[in-house]
Amino acid sequence: MKIRHLSDTHLDRAGGPDADGTDGTAALRRMLADFVHLRDLDALVVTGDVADDGSREGYARARELVGGYAQERDASVFYATGNHDERAAFSEVLGCGHVRPDAVYDGSEGERAAASTVDGWRVVTLDSLMPGKG
Repeated sequence: MKIRHLSDTHLDRAGGPDADGTDGTAALRRMLADFVHLRDLDALVVTGDVADDGSREGYARARELVGGYAQERDASVFYATGNHDERAAFSEVLGCGHVRPDAVYDGSEGERAAASTVDGWRVVTLDSLMPGKG
C-alpha cells in the first residue's frame, strides 16, 4: 500500500498570506504540483492542523485541493484533527475525516475516531485535538 502523508497544512479563511507572510494555500499548491509525477497512490492522509484558523473555508480548500489531487490518482483521502483545528467546522466540511468509514466513534466532548479499509488495509484516524491547548 502506498500512502502519502501530509501534516500541518495550516489553511485559513483568506487563502493567502497571513500576518507573518505565511501562505499555507500557496505552499500546499506548490507541494502538490511537485508531486504531480507521482501517480501510484492508494491513500493520502492529512493529519493535524488542516485549517490554521479552524475555518470552514480552510477545510473546504483542503477538500478541494487534496481531494482533487487524490481523485486524479483514484486514491482515498483521510483527515485527522490537530491542535489548531476546530471540531464543529471540521465535521461540517470533512465529516469524520473518512469518505466511506467502516466505523466512527463519537465521544462525549465531540472527539472522533474513524476506521476505513483500503485494499485490505485498515486506516484509523484519532482526534488529538485538545480545545484551548497548543
